[in-house]
Amino acid sequence: MDIRLAKPNDAVGLALIHEVRSAKQPGGFMYQLGRSFLAEYYRTLLHDGSSVVVCAVDDRDNIIGFVAGALDAGARMRALKRNRLRLFAALLPELLHHPRLVQAVYSRQQSASPDEAESGYVVQSGAHEEFWGWLPGNTSGAIELHLKWLSVMRILGAQTVRGEVDRVNDVVLRAHRMLGARVVKEFVTPDGRQRLIIEYKLA
Repeated sequence: MDIRLAKPNDAVGLALIHEVRSAKQPGGFMYQLGRSFLAEYYRTLLHDGSSVVVCAVDDRDNIIGFVAGALDAGARMRALKRNRLRLFAALLPELLHHPRLVQAVYSRQQSASPDEAESGYVVQSGAHEEFWGWLPGNTSGAIELHLKWLSVMRILGAQTVRGEVDRVNDVVLRAHRMLGARVVKEFVTPDGRQRLIIEYKLA
């Protein structure tokens, strides 16, 4: 296994892992938006200077796991807004096939940052961890990969990193705690999930 920074042409591989892992998480949402949308989503992020995506690859350079986040979650949100037409075009087939997704997508676009409000979905400012996923099977390198991502964030100047974990995702929450994260807030998302904001101190 090798670990490297992700490149824009890795977007499809990242989308595959995100789709597979999100579908297996209780309350997972992003996989419902389809692989085409996820690929465009990661393509957008990998062209954004604030995003930091580190991936693990096998001996054929196939992506087997990755951690994605941003030095500035606000800048990442702005990059997504600038590219909203391309993202919407990639999302449209799923919206036409599953109209119920329209309200869920709108709810996320309009939500506040849960560190500043009583509800929301994701923290929208500061250094942020968005997703940590691995292909099913041998996940022995997942911890090493996450530590490498934290190291890259530290080198790039992040002093703290925050992220979110649904309370029902016990395995993920235990892993973060084992790696040094602490819970700084508990909140309820607009769709009714209990969620925790976790924080890593890197300085």
